Formats: sequence, C-alpha cells, structure tokens
Amino acid sequence: MRTGCCPDAGDGRPLIYGHVFKTARDEDGNRLSRGQMRDVPWVAIPPARRAIQVLERMVPADGLRFGATAHDFPKHRTYPGALNPPTMNRRIEDFIIWASALAGRCGRPHETIPDDPHGAIGTERFRRTLAWHIARRPGGLVALAIQ
Repeated sequence: MRTGCCPDAGDGRPLIYGHVFKTARDEDGNRLSRGQMRDVPWVAIPPARRAIQVLERMVPADGLRFGATAHDFPKHRTYPGALNPPTMNRRIEDFIIWASALAGRCGRPHETIPDDPHGAIGTERFRRTLAWHIARRPGGLVALAIQ
C-alpha cells in the first residue's frame, strides 16, 4: 500500500487501491518488478480506512505503508521493500502485547487479548480474524465476496 491508497469515499464504501507484484507483466509479457495497480480495489470497512489514515500519519509520505525502512526500526533496515513475513508476525505479536497492556492500564481486563492455545498469531491467522470481523458487519459478506 502506498500513500493515498484509500481515498475518501464520501457516502460510499471505502476502497483500498493496491499493487500486484507476482503477476505484474508489461504488454510484452515481461515481469514488472515495480508492480502494477490491481484491476479491482479491495472493499474496506470504516475502521480499516481510519487505520490506514493513522498509518499514513506515522510513516514517510513517499514510501510504502508497510515499508521496512519505516517499520523494521529495531534492525534499522534501509532497503526500500515491504516488511517480510517474519517481521510482520513479530509486529502482530508486539501489537497484541501492547493492546493487552493498554487494556490493563485502562482498567478493562475483559478487553485483553488472551494467549492463543494454538501458538503465535501470524499474518495468515490475523487476516482470517479480520475477515471474520468484516463478515459480521452490515454488507460485510458482499465486501468479502468481492475480495
């Protein structure tokens, strides 16, 4: 995701515009390492749009929203690519710790995130959890079907 990937939708559903890389090809069939815009945007829910807006205020305006330079600061990465899966997994676990600590400090122990009996929550399980929540919102099944 890049800056401006989720423009104001007015009264409509928020849309997230992104790039594809694995299947990006030019008119001659050559691989495009810079990627290309997806043909169909993702349909989002308002909390996802707000999260993207917050993220856009946190990272440099000219880079990737999940770029290694902005988000892998413990290792001081300087390469221009996106975060790799192990780093994303670590960031998800760090978020869970942070959110649970915040809930505790705010006197809301019922909102802490319990340890998962199946182990660490990686990117795949995190996406499924988000999909579960999207599906239970008005119009959510339509949004997921479009995905």
